[in-house]
Amino acid sequence: MLPYLELQKDKEEEIDNQEEVEVPEIREMNYIDAKKALKEVGLEIETNIEVTENLKIEEIIIKEQTPKPGIKVNKGSKISVDIY
Repeated sequence: MLPYLELQKDKEEEIDNQEEVEVPEIREMNYIDAKKALKEVGLEIETNIEVTENLKIEEIIIKEQTPKPGIKVNKGSKISVDIY
């Protein structure tokens, strides 16, 4: 077998072996609790908003999330959130 074909086979096996987890409901949670809930199942939070003096982390509430709750994703995936 050619080496590059074997490499492709190994990659497919890696993808098959990735653990899937269910995305929890984090809408209406504050940022700190949402981040903790995601971390407990092996996921990360992703937002494009920077925390500043005017926007304190404990005051941030999750408005929307992608993917939605109940969807299965690979462990280590990032969950995008909109905040208000």
